[in-house]
Amino acid sequence: MRPTEEVTIVFKGLGNKPLTYALPRVVGEELHAYLVTRTKDSVPAEKVLPELADDTLRPAAMLRGLRYRENLTQKALADTLGIRQHHLSEMETGKRPIGKEMARKLAKILRTDWRIFL
Repeated sequence: MRPTEEVTIVFKGLGNKPLTYALPRVVGEELHAYLVTRTKDSVPAEKVLPELADDTLRPAAMLRGLRYRENLTQKALADTLGIRQHHLSEMETGKRPIGKEMARKLAKILRTDWRIFL
């Protein structure tokens, strides 16, 4: 994704550290419109990231989101895993499956349960 195609969302007041997320511009605009009209309701994750509703794309979306949370580039994460950046990119887009061994490696680095990647 090109930098011009994404927006940064910062949530303040959640602990001592603001939470920052990079989202595709179209998703950021939809989230903004939703929040403006529904300030008291929570936003379902599937509303922000529709691929979470698709069992085949969910692991890819989780990987991408957790990488963003840890503020890692694809290159940095791929280097840590000992794989090519291109392979990580394919996992994040759902073009390459995430196997059990890779899921365990990712979970350790991204501080989560490995089963969310399967």
